[in-house]
Amino acid sequence: MRAILHADNEWGIGKSNSLMFSIPADMKFFRETTTGHVVVMGSNTLKSFPGGKPLKNRVNIVLYPGGEKRDDCIIVGSLDELFGEIAKYPADEV
Repeated sequence: MRAILHADNEWGIGKSNSLMFSIPADMKFFRETTTGHVVVMGSNTLKSFPGGKPLKNRVNIVLYPGGEKRDDCIIVGSLDELFGEIAKYPADEV
């Protein structure tokens, strides 16, 4: 499993439910690295995407306690459920 994130000096990873910066080279790296793979995120990240829609051409697993099931991504309600879902995929694909 690999993690791709940006953190500020206080380990913040977002601001007002959006990216702190928009760096085209970083966006390209993320897109090229994750396309065709499994991405894992929290519900706020999913909500921050245009229209609240998951990323294209990826399996999107979303930790969303109390969230309703959807056809366009996999919603899990707990960390135990999340780890169980992740275990279904090869580690180098997540």
